[in-house]
Amino acid sequence: MTPAEVGRCSLWQFNAAVSGWIAANSPEDSGEMSAEAEDDIWKGVMERMG
Repeated sequence: MTPAEVGRCSLWQFNAAVSGWIAANSPEDSGEMSAEAEDDIWKGVMERMG
């Protein structure tokens, strides 16, 4: 939203927009990385370091 759009919002509309942004940008899982994913990342790092 632009600042002008935020200024025209009611408090309810602004809170709904914030809640939607949080829901769209928050992971649904616990955020823990599997050992396999961690190994894949380290393998890529080590390959790039040569």
